[in-house]
Amino acid sequence: MSLTEQIKEVMADCTGAAHINDIAKMIVDRFPNIQIKPDQLPDKISAALSADTRKTGTKSSFSKVKNNSGGFKRGVYRLKRKPVVTPKPTLAPVLSTQYIGKAGEAAVMSELLFYGFNASAMAVDDGIDIIASKNNKYFHIQVKTSTPSDNWTFGFSIKKSSFVAKDSFQTFYVFLLRGCDNSRYYNDYLILPSSEVRKLIGVGIIEDGQALSLRIQRDTRGRYILNSKQDVTISVNTFSQIA
Repeated sequence: MSLTEQIKEVMADCTGAAHINDIAKMIVDRFPNIQIKPDQLPDKISAALSADTRKTGTKSSFSKVKNNSGGFKRGVYRLKRKPVVTPKPTLAPVLSTQYIGKAGEAAVMSELLFYGFNASAMAVDDGIDIIASKNNKYFHIQVKTSTPSDNWTFGFSIKKSSFVAKDSFQTFYVFLLRGCDNSRYYNDYLILPSSEVRKLIGVGIIEDGQALSLRIQRDTRGRYILNSKQDVTISVNTFSQIA
């Protein structure tokens, strides 16, 4: 590694500008086996930086720092930082609910595996999508997947008859919130045990009827609010509660 490359590496960890004496100290700390004597190192660094800026001009990785008199500060250099380019996500195609539903189930199975569950998809969806086991306990997982509307609201619906038929301590609902920011698509998971859904119906947060409707909105503070009434952020991405 050349001296110029060593300077670039140590200055990458340095915010702002640095004097050649400080750069020399950083190089000795980072490269203790450097062959240049410490008392000679500042002059070597000065010569290397001067040559680099003179030879490559505006293409140099380094720049001198101006003083208040219109000149440059003696022996002070700054590493030029390349602008950070934020990638934009590829626009996802418009998909049918079947594709979105299956993708959601696969995503939830993946998360369950990361949390140490042995997860299997049900051959027939009769109100349960996934069977997950851990520590000799078995859990029934029903997955609902939604993408946001214009006001960043995710809508879900559960058939009341299906909920009643599968309502037990083993049953958990995972509501997958498929969102997108300026750089990527991401999934958040609202996890509610069947007993919590039953409680929310009982207190009127989820309206009772043939279909149970859940509208989950992310507010300006990043909280997830259920049906404009209940903050459910604490239950987002908490797979550990399946126990």
